[in-house]
Formats: sequence, C-alpha cells, structure tokens
Amino acid sequence: MSMAIDYKDYYKILGVPKTATDKDIKAAYRKLARQHHPDVNAGDKSAEDKFKDVGEAYDVLGDADKRAKYDQFGDQWKAYGSGGPTGGGGGAYQGDVNFGGFGAGGIDDFLSSLFGGAAGGGAAGGFGGFSQPSGRTRQTPRQVREDVEYPVEISLEEAFAGTTKSFTLSVPDTCGRCGGSGAVSSGKNKPCSMCAGTGKVKGNRGLFANNVCPQCGGTGQEVEVCPECHGDGTVIKKRRLTDIKIPAGVPDGQRIRLAGQGANGGDLYLKVIVRAHPQYERQGIDLYTDFVVPYTVAALGGEAPVETLSGRKVLNVPAGTQTGQTFRMGGLGMPDIKKKGTSGVLFARAKISVPKELSVRERDLLTELAKIRKDSVKA
Repeated sequence: MSMAIDYKDYYKILGVPKTATDKDIKAAYRKLARQHHPDVNAGDKSAEDKFKDVGEAYDVLGDADKRAKYDQFGDQWKAYGSGGPTGGGGGAYQGDVNFGGFGAGGIDDFLSSLFGGAAGGGAAGGFGGFSQPSGRTRQTPRQVREDVEYPVEISLEEAFAGTTKSFTLSVPDTCGRCGGSGAVSSGKNKPCSMCAGTGKVKGNRGLFANNVCPQCGGTGQEVEVCPECHGDGTVIKKRRLTDIKIPAGVPDGQRIRLAGQGANGGDLYLKVIVRAHPQYERQGIDLYTDFVVPYTVAALGGEAPVETLSGRKVLNVPAGTQTGQTFRMGGLGMPDIKKKGTSGVLFARAKISVPKELSVRERDLLTELAKIRKDSVKA
C-alpha cells in the first residue's frame, strides 16, 4: 500500500547546508547510513526509520537533476518530472527504502554505492587496499567526477602566434591505499564486530539478508580509517601535462577543455589569462598602439615605422598629420579564433616627436619658418 509523503527537509536529514557539494553530501550520507543501519541497531524502530530517511534524502540530493527540482519546487518537486523517489505515479513513495536511483541492481547497487563495493553476486568490494577472501574480486568504489579549473598565464605575443605549455598541477584523485573506500584492514586479524567475521549481514524482515557487510566490506576483518586519505577516499596527486596547445588568437578568459584530466575522471579546464602588454591595447580581435612620427614628416608627409606583432611595418603618413590621428592597418590585429585565416585590425595612433635639442642650422631654419608663418617664437 502506498501513501503520500509529507515534505521532508533532506538537507536537514543529512545535516548539510544547501550549499553542500556532492562530496559533502556523499560523506554525510555514508556516515549516517552506517550509524543508523538496522544491523547495528537491532530492534530499534527509530533507527530504522532514520535509516530510511537518510537513504531517501541521498537518493534525491545525490542526483543532480532531482536535487535541482527539489531546490526549485520544494515539496512539489516530484510533480515536475520523472525520476523522483516514487514507486508508481502521483508522487507516492512505496516500500521500505527507495533504491530506484541505483539502477537495475536495486539493493545490490545500493549497498555497492553506499559501502564502496559489490553486494552479493559472489563479489565483495568496498574497503579496499587489503587482501580479499579467496574467490572474491575487489571493485573500485564509485567516485564523484569533478571538473577542475586551472589558470594558465601567457603573453600577448603567445596569444597572437599560439603556443604550447607544459605544467604540473595538483588534483584530487582516488586514494590508492583504500581504493576510495576510506578504510583499510586493521591488521589485527580481528573479526568484524558487525558480521562476526562472516562478511555478510542479515537485517529486519530479510531486507539485507546475505548481503555484504557494510562495516568490513565483506572481508570479515576489522577495519580502520585509511591513514593515507584519512577516511576521505581521495588524495591530492600531482599531474604533469606536457605540450598543451594554446591556439592563436585565444582571448583572455577563454577556457580550454581537457577531457578526463580533472578529478576522478572529470574534465580539466585551462583558463587562459593573457597578460597586459605595455605597447598594445586589445579589444576583441583588434589592437591599438602608438607610433612615433617626426615633426618634419608630420608636417611634410612621408613614412614612419610602426611596430606590430608581425614585425616592423612602414606606414605612409600624409602631410599635416596631427597627434592622436589614427591609421587603420588591416590584418595586423589578433587572429580570429572563430574564423580561421582572418585577423583583426591594428589601429596605429600618431604621436608627433619634437627634438629636445637643435643644431644651429636647424634653429636658423625653424626661426625663418616661424617668421614666414608669423608665429611668435623666441629669437
């Protein structure tokens, strides 16, 4: 018989804030599931109810889609799409514990996800890193894939031409000592206190009958918190990446995805930071720069050199050029990363250069010119 459930605060049940990460939620779930497990609290109805609530809460908060609906719609979240903790339709919750979020394996998948290994089927997983009984195959527990962002700083010249980078970064990864379970054998050859050394447990009404013991992972031996990861299941590992290609024209803030290079098989995103340049100002694919024009060239017209990222170019300057006058040099801006083979514009701003010192001949000529123009100058 099914019955509608009242709204439950799943965050409160797991004891985590609404800002909790997937990792925080998983850690809280595993801790509470062990604490309220029916085989640890035989005959305690309240513990059994709490165990069910914990499982229900994780089924929702441990799934990104369900959590999003729950956060948005609260107690009406089930009405906004399938995949909620329902045994049928109409928002009903059926049975003792909902294992729908763990795939076709049902209870076995639930135990595997909860305690880090396979449940039943002749395999024992979970608290890896120590020897397994004969005939059992240790399985690596499910780890949460996490994307990682890493900043990479380059010069404007490197962004213009494209470059390759090699670097070492630190990312979280599955603990090799415990296989991600957070626990290892105590080494004291003592039987597990929960299953009395059998490696299997039986629960109320046969719910967990002949399934892998959650405390020892099916080994039958006493376990302890992994000294390598301190029970977290993950450790920080250094990873060397070589010859990573940064494409020509890459804009500041662009993210480059490296599939599978993040934490536990997640993706690594390189965030490109292009350093400011003392000579060039960048606006999209266009560049702005100043160039020096001798006062004689500015007055009479002629040629003046312009430094570009492609090398020095000569610009024809018309007579009467003024300071700040801008000249458009097409194709000398940044490469367009979206349109291969095209580039932006370099805008060159004239900066008139006047000599601080004059020869006698230069002074005489300029004085004569001032008289012709009737300019008021010092003799």
